[in-house]
Amino acid sequence: MHHYVTSRPWIGGAAGDARSPFAPASLQAVEVAPPRCEHRDFVFGRRAVSAARREVLVSGALRTLQPRPFDLLVYLIEHRDRVVTTDELLDNIWKDEFVQPGSLAAAVMRIRKALHDTGRDADAIIRTHQGIGYRFVAGLDGDEARDN
Repeated sequence: MHHYVTSRPWIGGAAGDARSPFAPASLQAVEVAPPRCEHRDFVFGRRAVSAARREVLVSGALRTLQPRPFDLLVYLIEHRDRVVTTDELLDNIWKDEFVQPGSLAAAVMRIRKALHDTGRDADAIIRTHQGIGYRFVAGLDGDEARDN
């Protein structure tokens, strides 16, 4: 797991502020590259996913999604340029936990339900590649056109 230290613009001059000239050396801000897409909102059609706020909105309404399915959704969005294998998803989302074979499929089902995704080719958000894995195929607002 990667931990990131981010700096915020300095406002004011409190001694506890890491950017303050009065802060002890141990509190000085360290510049580190931000994680990929951590604070990005993903918008596709009438749906939005905020990785930072851990929220899913459909037509402006907040939809409930458990932690693992949410992490899975964000992972699939971040890797939308390819089919993500079942093994990769299990390794990255469930890490060292033992899960039943149907856990991944159940998580995808929860995502589809939350997003109102029928799974049909014409309007699919997540496409299942039988025996291989899954791919996020909805076009994100702002993405260049790509071959699904």
